[in-house]
Amino acid sequence: MTSNITSSEKQAFFEKQGYLIMPGMFDEDRCQLMRAIAEEELHQKAPPFEYEVDVNYPGGPINQGSAGARTARRILQAVSRHPQVLAVATDSKMCGVIKALLKSENGLMLSKNHHNCIMTKDYRFSSDTLWHQDIRYWSFLQDNLISAWIALGPEHGFNGGLKVLPGSHIKNFSLNSFDPDLFFRTDFKENKKLLLGEQQVTLNSGDVLFFHSRLLHSANRNRSDETKLSLVFTYYDKA
Repeated sequence: MTSNITSSEKQAFFEKQGYLIMPGMFDEDRCQLMRAIAEEELHQKAPPFEYEVDVNYPGGPINQGSAGARTARRILQAVSRHPQVLAVATDSKMCGVIKALLKSENGLMLSKNHHNCIMTKDYRFSSDTLWHQDIRYWSFLQDNLISAWIALGPEHGFNGGLKVLPGSHIKNFSLNSFDPDLFFRTDFKENKKLLLGEQQVTLNSGDVLFFHSRLLHSANRNRSDETKLSLVFTYYDKA
């Protein structure tokens, strides 16, 4: 491991906080290529897609008859769509960071089903994502997974960039901390103190946010005048 990629300080930060930002892992030419691929996929609309109306989150279209019902939220099965997307997902420098953070001795597995996507946040019809842990979606015996969120443009609070609750990945919560859909309740007394510590993640094009599958995170809708695009992949230790 080299000090500028996965120093002991960065490792310790990730273990304590549950996330790590690595600036400039991908150059702007690579990001422009990924944006072009994403825009072409949005134009072609080849399934599988997840649409805003499918998740029924606050602020999004409420039914198929609503304006924006065909607004994409995630372009699914991303690595199978284009070899250049697969090349990013298997980038040796990025995967080296993940392997170090996982302390993997066996190698990495790239999940083909979970967060294998191009994430879009349309400026017209996007929604708010409530506080949650990604592991709620997944059926793994071990919950030690890491996602890599690759910004293809600026990400901040105004355009719906992620917010995180540092250290939440190592906390044990009661069942009452979550609603029936496993969103973290903002009205529950035991949760309110932790929620005061939310951190807005700010990324530039080419930055990568690494975060643990148990880290609580959320995002507001996109209030800017441009659609936000990101690549998101999830990895786990090879058994």
